[in-house]
Amino acid sequence: MLQLLLLSIFLLSRLHLGWCICYFPGEIQGRWEMQVGVGVGVGVRYHQVDVDADTISGWGLCHVRLDDNIILHDRSVSSECYRCIRLEVVSGRVLQVWSLSPLHTCYTSDHTALQNCPTYKDVKQRKASHFMLYKTVSVSGEAGIEVMECPFNGRFTFTYQRRRGRGDLEAASCPHPISQFSNCPHGFGYEVIYRQCSFSHPQRGGLQCLGSWGGHDGRHYFAVWDTSTDHDHTHDHTFNNTPPATPKYKCGMFLEEAGTGRIFVAFSEDSTCENGLSSPTDGYETYVLTSVQPPPLPPDVTSHPCTFPSHLLGHWHHTLVTPDTMVFKDYRNYKTYSASCVKDLGDGERFIVYARSHCGEWSYNCLWLKRRATNVLEFMMGLYPREALDEELCDFNNFGDQTSWITQAKSVLEASPSCPVVGGYSGELPDASGICAHLRSDCAAPQLMYYQVAECRNRSAVYEEREYQCLGQWEEEGRMYALTYRRDVKTYECFVGVVGEGGDVIFIKEAGMVCSRGIRPEVLGMKMHRIETCPLEATFSVTQSSQRSDQRYSSFASTRTPWQITTKPWKPITGRPRQRGSGGGKTTQPALLLFTFTLLLNAPTALTALWV
Repeated sequence: MLQLLLLSIFLLSRLHLGWCICYFPGEIQGRWEMQVGVGVGVGVRYHQVDVDADTISGWGLCHVRLDDNIILHDRSVSSECYRCIRLEVVSGRVLQVWSLSPLHTCYTSDHTALQNCPTYKDVKQRKASHFMLYKTVSVSGEAGIEVMECPFNGRFTFTYQRRRGRGDLEAASCPHPISQFSNCPHGFGYEVIYRQCSFSHPQRGGLQCLGSWGGHDGRHYFAVWDTSTDHDHTHDHTFNNTPPATPKYKCGMFLEEAGTGRIFVAFSEDSTCENGLSSPTDGYETYVLTSVQPPPLPPDVTSHPCTFPSHLLGHWHHTLVTPDTMVFKDYRNYKTYSASCVKDLGDGERFIVYARSHCGEWSYNCLWLKRRATNVLEFMMGLYPREALDEELCDFNNFGDQTSWITQAKSVLEASPSCPVVGGYSGELPDASGICAHLRSDCAAPQLMYYQVAECRNRSAVYEEREYQCLGQWEEEGRMYALTYRRDVKTYECFVGVVGEGGDVIFIKEAGMVCSRGIRPEVLGMKMHRIETCPLEATFSVTQSSQRSDQRYSSFASTRTPWQITTKPWKPITGRPRQRGSGGGKTTQPALLLFTFTLLLNAPTALTALWV
C-alpha cells in the first residue's frame, strides 16, 4: 500500500506539469522496412516505416513512454486515436514491435490504450503479435546495411531441406553433406554453395548478417539479408516492381550442439520470426551444418604446456577463457580466434600463444590480459605476430602505445558493484546552449545510474533518458574508467572521467565499447556539478575502489544477465534536439487522473514498468 500511495503522489504531483515530452532513443530513429504481405504469385512485400525523434510514420506521435511500452497519438484520423506498442531493440539493424491489437486499431483515450499495452508476460507467452523492422537508413542518413558480426563462425558442410510454402517455390533438398556454408574470409556474412541438390538454381547464395539475440522463449535467433534477391536494398516504399519469391530479409533460429561441431539452423517462410518456424530443427528451411575440423596443433604448441591464471577463467562477453585456450572475437576484422597458451612470461599477464582464426589463418603472438575489476577483463594482442615461436613477441615495444585494449564484461556477474557517481550531477551540453545533462546514481541501488537530457530551465522537457547497470570501474593514469550496460538498447558503453574539487565537480566523456584510451575528459568532456547527495550510510566515496564495492554487493553474485548480444554504441547528443512535432505531448489533467487510477488498479505491473 505504501508503494501505491507513493506512486499516486508521484503522478498527481505532475498534474500542473503534464507528462514528460516523449522522444525515441537515437538507436530507434531512422528508416526501416516491415513486411506487409506474402502470398502465392506475389512473394513478399515490404512497407517503409520512418522513425523520427518523436514520430513513427503512419502510427502516430510519441505520447507517453512507460519502460519499453510507447503510447502513440495518431492525429491523421478524424477522431481521437491512441495505440500502445512495445519496442525492443534486438540488434542495431533489427527492431521488434509487439502489440496486443492490430497496428491499425485505435483507442479513443490514452488510458484505454494503456490498458491494452503488451506486458512482458504477454510477449513471453506469445499473446502479443510481433512485427519485425529492418533498418535501411540510420538516423545520420547513412544508407545501406551496416556491417555486423555473424552469430557463429567457421567453415561448414551441410545438408538442406525446404518445404513447399505459400510462394511459388517447390520443395527442395540437398541430401548429401558436401554443400558449403562459410563466413570466410569476411566474418559479417555467409557464402552458401549448394551441391548435388534437387534444384538447379541458384547454386550459390549470400547471407549478410543483421544481428542475433536471445528470444523470450530461451532460443537463439538471428536475422540476415539475402543478397541473392534482385532488389536494391534502399528502394522506396511503393515497391512497384515484382517482389522476389524468397524474402529479402530472413529470420531464423540456431542451435550449436555441444561437443559435435554441428549447428542446426532453421528459417521462417518470410521475414517474420514465426511463420513456418518452430525450432532450430523445424522450419520452412532447415540446414544441418557440420564444422570442417582444423588441422592438429603443431608440436611447438603441444610440447609447451601452459595455463592461464584461474582468476581469468570463465565466460566473458564474446570471450571464453579455459585453462589452456582463449576463444575471442576480433571486433575490427569480424573474426573469431582460438589462442592456445604456449608460454607464461611469469608476470600473470603476458602469454605467448598460438592463435588461429576461424578461417584457418595462424600465427604466434603475445596475449596480454588484465582483470580490471571483478566483472571486467581487458586484453590486447601484439602488433607483430610471427610464424615461429619467439620469446621476444611479448616485449612491451610490440604493443605500440598500449591503447588498443579490448574490454569484456562477465556474462554472469560475480558481484554487482556500485557506480563511480554518487548522488546527482548536472551540466550544460558543450555544443548545445540551454540543454543540460543530468547524471545520478540510485541511492537505494547504487549499481544503477540514470542519464537524462532535458532543457536546463524545464526539467520536464526531456529529450532522452537512459538507464545503466554499472559493471566495474578502475583508475588509470589519473582517470576513472567505468564499464556499463545500457539496458534499453542492450549495448555496452564505457565512460572515462576525472573527479575534481572534492567530488563536487566531474568531467565525463564516452569512451566507446572498448574503453578507448587517450581521451581527455577534462578538456573534451562535459563538466558537471553535484546538485544532490545520497545519505552517507547508503553510499561510498567516488574514489573508493571497485573491489570494496564488489564485496559490499556480493549478495548479487551469480545473478544471470541477458547480456549475450551487443549492438552499436549510442552516439552522444552534441546539439539541440529538433523541434517536436505539432501538438506537443502534454496530457490533460483529466487524462492524467485516469492514468493514475489505471496504474493503481494495475499496480503490480505498473510499479515495475514505470519509466517516463
